[in-house]
Amino acid sequence: MHPRIDYNKCVGLLECYGVCPADVFDAEESIEGKRAFVARPEDCTECGQCVEICPTNAIELLED
Repeated sequence: MHPRIDYNKCVGLLECYGVCPADVFDAEESIEGKRAFVARPEDCTECGQCVEICPTNAIELLED
């Protein structure tokens, strides 16, 4: 499994970036401001912390 971010829901708080124990996410500057992106999906341990911490439910774990 790997995380996917729905940028229609993401508000750029970077909570997922900070909580991920496997360092799957990186942050980038976009037109809308800072946002996280999935940089290393293969490192995901499927812990679900990113899904739980996201206040806008913008992250889901998908099957590989």
